[in-house]
Amino acid sequence: MENRLFTTKTPQGSRRLLAALACIVLLASLLAQVISSAGGRIKVENITIDSRGATLSADLYYPAGTDDEDSIPGLIVAHGAGVTKGNMRGIAEEMARRGFVVLNVNGYATGLSEMPVYDEQDMGILDYQTFSTPSGIYDALTFLRTLNFVDKERICLIGHSQGSMRTGMAAMMDCGYLSFNDIMINVLYDTFGESFTLEEIAMDADALAAQRLEPAEMALYEHLKEENRAAYDAMVKAVVLIGTTAANAGPMSTVTVAGHEVQRNCQVNKCVILGDYDTFNLSYHTDENIKAAMHITGDIPSDEWLILDDLNATSTSAGNIYQTSVLDAPELQQAIQDRATWISFFHPETHSRNFFSSATTMDIAKYCEQVLQYNGGELGGADASPVDASDVRFFAREFLNGIAMIAMIAMLVPLAALLYHTGFFAACTGKNEAVIAGTGSGRFWINNCIAAVVGFGAIYYVNTIFAPGLPSPALLPLFPSWWLTPIFLVVVAAVGVVQLVVYGVLDKKAGRNGFAGLNINIGVVNVLKTLLASLILLTAAYFSLTVIKYLFNQDFRFWMTAFEEMKAEHWALMIGFFCTMFVQYLVIGAAQNYPLKSRLPLWAENIVAVLSNSVGVWVCCLINILMLQSSGVVFSNWTSSYGFLLFVPITVYVTRRLYQVTRSIWLGAAVNSLLISWMMISTIGYNIYFAQNFVSNFFNI
Repeated sequence: MENRLFTTKTPQGSRRLLAALACIVLLASLLAQVISSAGGRIKVENITIDSRGATLSADLYYPAGTDDEDSIPGLIVAHGAGVTKGNMRGIAEEMARRGFVVLNVNGYATGLSEMPVYDEQDMGILDYQTFSTPSGIYDALTFLRTLNFVDKERICLIGHSQGSMRTGMAAMMDCGYLSFNDIMINVLYDTFGESFTLEEIAMDADALAAQRLEPAEMALYEHLKEENRAAYDAMVKAVVLIGTTAANAGPMSTVTVAGHEVQRNCQVNKCVILGDYDTFNLSYHTDENIKAAMHITGDIPSDEWLILDDLNATSTSAGNIYQTSVLDAPELQQAIQDRATWISFFHPETHSRNFFSSATTMDIAKYCEQVLQYNGGELGGADASPVDASDVRFFAREFLNGIAMIAMIAMLVPLAALLYHTGFFAACTGKNEAVIAGTGSGRFWINNCIAAVVGFGAIYYVNTIFAPGLPSPALLPLFPSWWLTPIFLVVVAAVGVVQLVVYGVLDKKAGRNGFAGLNINIGVVNVLKTLLASLILLTAAYFSLTVIKYLFNQDFRFWMTAFEEMKAEHWALMIGFFCTMFVQYLVIGAAQNYPLKSRLPLWAENIVAVLSNSVGVWVCCLINILMLQSSGVVFSNWTSSYGFLLFVPITVYVTRRLYQVTRSIWLGAAVNSLLISWMMISTIGYNIYFAQNFVSNFFNI
């Protein structure tokens, strides 16, 4: 064994294994950057925006070689609650491939973004509500407009879930509810003292002005019209609202036109994309306020342009977006210019699949192409290089990020072996050899079957919990979806306690002590040394993130499992989250590493352990997918828990391998608790007001 090239049994083998895994991390990240940057044709900058004494972190995408003579449509991408801009990265990359300027933003108090004293709606400190704030999207819009190469008349906001609420709020703040004709009627009313009946305010303002104004007044009217038109055209042109019912920018609002109160839609072109298996889908289809805003009474059409006429409370179809080009539809062009269109898309997806979906991404690409008349250049232009809407490639980058993440986790094992080969940490190695419990391999397979059943039951129970309704205490202030992880661990650990009691009783009767092999009693000093070793491993893992971030602008992620950068104060938060999970991981580690006899080699036992502890979670997800697609019935709600599909096998692997390196369950429990704390803190974001403090202001990390 000691002569093997890659082995944790020797320092030399551990170094080789560590180097090989580090190379995989670097290579996968390099290839991921090739996809992210389209082979260097897209420039991606990590930027910070400070509009109100708090920095917003964002990624800015634009074509390489862009200068201030260019005029390119701009997009802002907003993530939902409990996630970061990393989850929207695929959509941002795909739109950047089509030549758009894209700003992918971390909302205030998420990721590396700070929380201001007051946000765009003067909310903060005592009255902060995470679901009632633009959370930096309007500030990001203000910044985007400062870029000389952005076409200020072609800007679209794209948001998922809570991000769509934020974009809706930003659109309301920017666009309001007065049509351009309403604005000019009010000019006649306020500036020239003209009065109008309710019927007259529906008439053309220019025609009314020509009838009523003197030549000198008409000249002033034309001047004011030019000013107002420029301001109107510079408002946000469109919003893409993913995974919600357009509650913010959708329903009509009461406005005053020439002294009369009337109902108007928000003056922005609206696109709504929903999953068939999303709870918001049902309310969208049955919401009479939404239908009233669309001026329809029947079913909401899919993929079909609606041109809205608020004056007459009617709407007309302008054709299927995939069959009708805006270049061949002058009426649709004018409606888009007047911000009077609405289109809806529906797909057989769940809420958290929307931002990880080729179908949704295709719809966004097609919609932005049509509403902004741009795709690799001006739509229909001779020098344009359009990318077909169905050409979606970000999954390959996501896969490579996932490979890098798994390699990073695997690196911790040979690094731990190197630490435990040193004199300082060698004393932390368990002294008792494992005493194989049981006769034959029956108990080994029973144990793994129990693990599969428990995993299924634990994730099913977790998915019955409405995460946003859980508390956010001041010491653990993240968005409440973080609760799902320790609750899952408590269920698994509770069953683990029962298993350990049964094993202990059976082995005591047989004259064996299976607990001795777990080396729980290694002494207080060695426990503290083990905690130090776990911190060293976490530091190494975080260092590898900074390297690939610096070299390739990549991180460790796959879908909803990710490890991202953290601010200085986040490290202090880790203490609380570490403590909520450490005991559970100790119990789980004891149950998973209790020495049971099998006829398999060690590597095969590890594979069985990872699979048996993960298969219940995977099967639960598979059953849900099959039931949704066959009958539309939700078996298990995975909105906040898709990350379990990957982090469960990762933590089982860490538990098993670090026990085998150290012959003790302490290091595996500590490392897993730190890893999951890092994952949650860096990707979830705050749910309560969390002010800037000395730590974050002092340290530039």
